Amino acid sequence: MQLAEAAIWPVHRRGLVVAEPDSLESYVNETSELPEFAHPPNKDALEARLRQGLVVRSEHLWKAAAEVKVRAMTEFDKGYLVTEDVARYTYALVSGYVDRMKNSSIERPRYRRYFYSFQEAIQGRGPIPSREDFDTLTGINFVITGCSQSGKTAYIQRLRNLFGPPFRVVSPLLQGAKLVWYFPIVVLQWPACGTLKGLLEQIREKFVSEIKDPASLTPVFRKMRGKTAASAVTAASILLNVGMFVIDGANAQSLKGHVRDILKFLCALQGHTNIPLLFSCTDVFMAGAKMLDSDVDAVLRGRRFEFKPMGAPPENIASILGGRSLREVTVDDLDQLDLWYQFNLWFWGAGLLSPLLEMPLDLPRWTYEFCHGRIGWLAAGFRALHERLAWEPDLLRNGGPTRELVEEVFESQLGTYQPARTAIEKFKENPSFISRPAVKQYLDHLPFGASANLAGFAPQLRLGVGHV
Repeated sequence: MQLAEAAIWPVHRRGLVVAEPDSLESYVNETSELPEFAHPPNKDALEARLRQGLVVRSEHLWKAAAEVKVRAMTEFDKGYLVTEDVARYTYALVSGYVDRMKNSSIERPRYRRYFYSFQEAIQGRGPIPSREDFDTLTGINFVITGCSQSGKTAYIQRLRNLFGPPFRVVSPLLQGAKLVWYFPIVVLQWPACGTLKGLLEQIREKFVSEIKDPASLTPVFRKMRGKTAASAVTAASILLNVGMFVIDGANAQSLKGHVRDILKFLCALQGHTNIPLLFSCTDVFMAGAKMLDSDVDAVLRGRRFEFKPMGAPPENIASILGGRSLREVTVDDLDQLDLWYQFNLWFWGAGLLSPLLEMPLDLPRWTYEFCHGRIGWLAAGFRALHERLAWEPDLLRNGGPTRELVEEVFESQLGTYQPARTAIEKFKENPSFISRPAVKQYLDHLPFGASANLAGFAPQLRLGVGHV
């Protein structure tokens, strides 16, 4: 067993223990020193960390056999292209995260006293402390919204990779304990059962699944069920040094559950511990949750970012390029080509095709007809297209692929979403054309918010609101 450094911001794990693959130390990512938390050096560095390629990079992958190309696409769905707005929002999020973790260091005497008072409580040597640390009264909340397939979950996955997995610190130099856990980020799903009990149980399972031997925290885990569950989760979140909670997946269907109970708990948890919360939901969930009382506002009014469907690409592509090829475009040209065109270029240039093979100028317009600006559908369609081209490279002859091929591949891949795509088309044409059942069924795919007349859909929206 040896020590190694993992100098990666925002979480710098110092004294990382390199152990045998099948050992407990390897399982729990053990370190011998307390971590450091540092801000990204600048926005560009953060953007580079968030970015993720679509395939395993190889200089000559485009020359490889079809089987090699298909294997290289195993992580295609994890690819991520960062926009300027996302980079700015993430920098603010990471900055708030780092500041909170620095203020909540057990190396600070006042916070150390607060931290160890919770440990004494779960060991039966006193009640859960009512005294708060001076830095726990101001919460930091973040909210991301957007219709389905707009990229919210993909963004959360990149944050998970940025912050890294849970780890523990084992050192005789620690005061009051020889072992301290750190959970840099805890990603949860809005409970399918729609109850606070379901969310609390999910949090408990997250903690237990990472702590292979939870014997030292058995009392608090035992209290995470029944009447003491909420307070026990709060205590465990402090004892495990949770850096950020993420709640993903709240949608129109979620409004049928106990929304108020869940949001009130999240407000109390975040307000008491000062652990940053990132809440992700569809536009229609946000519209429904806003009908609740002000006692849940703390969760909903966080720093907000909306993942919007991208607009249609310009029709005058040839005139924008002025006779140049796509390989000759400048940064200014890309700005004129808008985000949808840029994302199509990125998917096209994944590394599976010859760099000399230019993307058909009208391909982004073809894909937009099927995807309606939804990045999730574009990614699924392009993956299927690349696989087809890998097996049948002759389809690239004469400036291919053709519109007919793109239509065939995308329609086949996105066939399951045909009803939702039809609802989007009707909504664009005239919102009143959509039937009442279709509105209820495909609310999450429709761009509610500033771009839609929500008032006209209020009756349908209220039909989905349950125990709020």
